[in-house]
Amino acid sequence: MKSVVCSFVLVSLLIFAGCGKKNDGNTFVTGTVTQGGNPLEAARVTFVPEGGTGEAAGGSTDKDGKFTLTTSAGKQGTGTKPGQYKVTITKTKIEWDGKTYLPVMREGDEPSKDEKIVHLLPLQYSNSVQTPFKATVTEKKADNVFDFDVK
Repeated sequence: MKSVVCSFVLVSLLIFAGCGKKNDGNTFVTGTVTQGGNPLEAARVTFVPEGGTGEAAGGSTDKDGKFTLTTSAGKQGTGTKPGQYKVTITKTKIEWDGKTYLPVMREGDEPSKDEKIVHLLPLQYSNSVQTPFKATVTEKKADNVFDFDVK
């Protein structure tokens, strides 16, 4: 009986030891995107790792231009790993010219609108090679607030 109780206590301790907050090495990252000093809503901000360090992460701006990074794991606000990043910012919309349709692929299919993606910001901001924006993410949360102003 004594060995059963000891085994139960040992297993319980091991289970509870694993229930703490998981540290995946990520740190919280947030910031603001403006265009000419005004908040830029509905833009996509992506941190692209430079030199093999870090982890790609992205977020969308709200009505105040604020964003919070989320890694590919998908949990909101998970941030990213410390490292050097190039930062891309994109904002697009989909337009249809009102008359052009894609070819029907199978008999009986309805024609689809031939919609085009229109970039609302200069393309240099959406290209990780041409973007002027960089960020250094550290383990210190207070240092990981980044503001970007697009032209």
